[in-house]
Amino acid sequence: MRRRKLYSVILVIFTLLMLGQSDLLSPAAVHATPVCNSTDVSNKTNYESDTVYELMTDRFANGDTTNDNPYSKSNSFDSTHTNINDYFGGDWQGIINNISYLKNMGITAIWITAPYNNLDDAYYQSSNSTYYNAYHGYWAKDYFVPDEHWGDWTKFDSLVSTAHSNGIKVIIDYAPNHTNQTDSVEAGGFYRSGTLQGRWNADTTNGYFHHLGNRLDSQTAKYDYENRDLANLADLSSENSTIQNYLTDSIDVWLSHGVDGIRNDATLHQSDAFRTVFADHVNANANPVFHFGEYFISTPDTKYDDYRTSPDRTGIQILDFELANVARGTFGDFSKTMEDLKNTINYTANDYTYANKAVTWLDSHDKERIASLQPNQGIEHAALSFLLTSRGTPVIYYGTEQYLTGINGDAGRVWMSSFDQTTTAFKLIKKLSDLRKSNPAIEYGNTTFRWDNNDVLVYERKFYNNIVMVAVNRSGTTYNLTGLLTSLPNGTYNDYLGGLLSGHNVTVSGGAIPAFNLGATEVSVWSYQAPTSSTPDIGAVGPTMGRSGDLVAIDGDGFGTTSGTVNFGTTAATIQCWANNEIKVTVPSGVTAGKVNVTVVRGSNTSNAYTYTMLSGQQVQVIFHENATTTSGQNIYVVGNVSELGNWDASKPYVAFFNPNYPGWYLPVSVPAGTNIQFKFVKRDSGGTVTWEGGSNHSLTTPSSGAADSPSYTWQP
Repeated sequence: MRRRKLYSVILVIFTLLMLGQSDLLSPAAVHATPVCNSTDVSNKTNYESDTVYELMTDRFANGDTTNDNPYSKSNSFDSTHTNINDYFGGDWQGIINNISYLKNMGITAIWITAPYNNLDDAYYQSSNSTYYNAYHGYWAKDYFVPDEHWGDWTKFDSLVSTAHSNGIKVIIDYAPNHTNQTDSVEAGGFYRSGTLQGRWNADTTNGYFHHLGNRLDSQTAKYDYENRDLANLADLSSENSTIQNYLTDSIDVWLSHGVDGIRNDATLHQSDAFRTVFADHVNANANPVFHFGEYFISTPDTKYDDYRTSPDRTGIQILDFELANVARGTFGDFSKTMEDLKNTINYTANDYTYANKAVTWLDSHDKERIASLQPNQGIEHAALSFLLTSRGTPVIYYGTEQYLTGINGDAGRVWMSSFDQTTTAFKLIKKLSDLRKSNPAIEYGNTTFRWDNNDVLVYERKFYNNIVMVAVNRSGTTYNLTGLLTSLPNGTYNDYLGGLLSGHNVTVSGGAIPAFNLGATEVSVWSYQAPTSSTPDIGAVGPTMGRSGDLVAIDGDGFGTTSGTVNFGTTAATIQCWANNEIKVTVPSGVTAGKVNVTVVRGSNTSNAYTYTMLSGQQVQVIFHENATTTSGQNIYVVGNVSELGNWDASKPYVAFFNPNYPGWYLPVSVPAGTNIQFKFVKRDSGGTVTWEGGSNHSLTTPSSGAADSPSYTWQP
């Protein structure tokens, strides 16, 4: 026995020495690039493969009755779930208790109500003698602590860990535009971990709020959206350093608790400068997250160009109101046709820089539910099929899978009364969510339309050799589909849905599908997943804007199992981890600020290019001031020597200045911190004619953090 033990010890020592010798002889073995941990929740910045479930915490499930009415307030809680303005008792424990329901539906991300502390007392509106409660989370009081109606930090951490262990990310709603009502018991007051910071009605010296009153429907200028109150909610002055730091500090708290994404409320009402600074702050976090915003538009809308380009200017992606408005008309009240839907997909493909990053939806907390707009469940299934196979990241509003109804936004915020996992909608969401995870054509593909009329769309999603083809009939009429071309390889394809919506199996020969009848509200889905690509193909980069030192995830296919090179322009990035379908890198220094191409190089093969916006450095706000007279149609802009100011290119200036005190003009602008910048002001008319001011360049050293006002300049003739 002793000899055996001695031999074992000698063998172990010899083995360790040999391993050490091997490492000394092969440095690459010591410094091998880690393999990316491609779990469902490890990639926080690219959501193209995800299906998001938007749930209003208070309306979903009651898991802890002790927090139903924590302060025993009157006009607050309704256990019968009938008074839509009261709390109903839903909480984070309720979500935890039903996490398997969400997982079984194929949900990979939940978007929950703003989690921080809201107005405690019911808000009394004298005009209609009605009490309203902050069950929805949009009447902020203290951004630094959880709302007691939903749980404490321990419960929130449990929600995040439970979701993560089930492959589900957690997105929080976050509303940095405003606090609570100016005439509430708090008078817009906001706190920091319980300590009062300020109130709207006592804001005489701090300048924490704008004080211009409610925006009227007739006030549609950008200035009015950004500086007036929304529905009597105290509008925070995000140009104020204290407010900016308060908001960035508070989001850090929630990120430190494992949050995977941010839905930014009311981005239409926030300045470009603040949004850019805020997004830059989030992106510079050690664990950056996907960030999308609610820029509310109608269709058509004069704000469309500002809306569609906002991700390029700010780095915050968009909730896709343009597509949702048309899709709701197409499948809801039939005010739009399938051809309208096709046209919308086509023009937004050109108009959006990041169409596959747009967050798409049919139902929401502010709109009439699709089941009320369209009581025919077959048509609702067709609508869901389109949503889940179209470009962008789809959102399912809680209860859509149970056909919940509601005639307007508030009335649609009903109690989640059923968790039936046998509904057709539930099964459909599960099937198509699985397809989104498995076939990159749904995640990253372009769209080609193969057949359409007022009621039918047949389209292909294609990412290199991966293909998904979908045929959707929204009507009660059967259509004979002829002359149907396809990129699917020759062969027989079974309906991916297994006949759930009466779909067909088809045989492809020579790039064509024989004629067949597409029945009433029928949906057919055919999928082809190609072998692993031999060349690198980029499908997504996230975030899409940042600076040196930021962490960026690159998703796609064909990256291989051994590390290659990722270039930002011509500069190689530092690789953090590498897998065949995901790479994480640190953005390199020395890259010229502005639009750059991200590429992956594997051996002698270089991928497609993906556009990334390189910032000049950490972003801060400078509020520029200029006195200048203009002629009708002219606006004032600032142009300067940094990328954020156009690099002296007056054809692409920052947004137009505001002039509430003409001839005084001003604008908050996002610029690199601690930098001496050179700039001039220009006048630009509606036709694009530019007039430069004369004299020498202005010079200004930007603050190292926060926000600052420039001197008040006067136009130099």
